[in-house]
Amino acid sequence: MEPVDYFANHAHKLKFPWTLYHGPIVDLLVSEISRTPGLEVLNVGSGPFFELQRVPNDKRRYTVCDIDERAVRLARELHGERIKAADVVGIGQPLPYATDAFDLVVSMDVIEHVTDPEPWALEAFRVLRPGGRLFFTTPNYGSTSLRVIEQTALEAVARSHGFSRAELHPTKFDRRRLEDLLADVGARDIRVRNISYGWVLAATATK
Repeated sequence: MEPVDYFANHAHKLKFPWTLYHGPIVDLLVSEISRTPGLEVLNVGSGPFFELQRVPNDKRRYTVCDIDERAVRLARELHGERIKAADVVGIGQPLPYATDAFDLVVSMDVIEHVTDPEPWALEAFRVLRPGGRLFFTTPNYGSTSLRVIEQTALEAVARSHGFSRAELHPTKFDRRRLEDLLADVGARDIRVRNISYGWVLAATATK
């Protein structure tokens, strides 16, 4: 099997049938951004940040970072002046931002790809200002239907593209595991919701 090319997969997010999964994530992203009074927003593991096309254009300043230089470059090209900064970050490396730098830190369907999620989550929490908000999403492995779909239909699609989903998500979250992780890094006002037919966990929390 070939390694997964995450860059190629990003383009499917906002197309049917993938919108059944990703559409509610985008809706919540827009809601979280709109309720954030501050202007500085960081997207960790952003990919090209196609979702920003659905976010109303206002004075907020967006910073994106990803491990894939192609994704960072495309984000700059797509979004122009809406992107304040776009950075390539090495796997397992600290985020290249000051402590307490952002009003909102978002990361959509990234944490499940991280082998050791606590240091990763601590970094996201570090760069958030006191009173700022986190918005994380991840597949809900507490959902029986998600596990069945992954092992059947999605695995068939993956194999048709030359890879397997078997090791795609080394860290599999259910609601309790995600709540515990956020509590362990010091977050408060933690709320974890099931969205997208229960296939997705959407977590918000405050520093």
